[in-house]
Amino acid sequence: MKSMDVHLGVIRDKQGIYSALLQSQSLRRQLAVCYSNQGQLIVKICTVKEIERTGEGSTVTFVSLDEASSEARVPLDQIQSIYPIRDFIS
Repeated sequence: MKSMDVHLGVIRDKQGIYSALLQSQSLRRQLAVCYSNQGQLIVKICTVKEIERTGEGSTVTFVSLDEASSEARVPLDQIQSIYPIRDFIS
């Protein structure tokens, strides 16, 4: 019988975060995203729906896979770290 392990690797640098966000958007890969919101650190398991560039920076729209109606819009500069979730079949 095959089992599945979930491996997490933290990304904290801004260039790495942006690359992981683009990969999640194009491949619909799940991420655990840690971001600050009104002084609280929030963790959301999601995929990236859209990355929007504005004159003031970029905003990322996340969607949870289990709840399509659950969207969060977060400015890129509020994202503290990302944990890409990779599934490996062993």
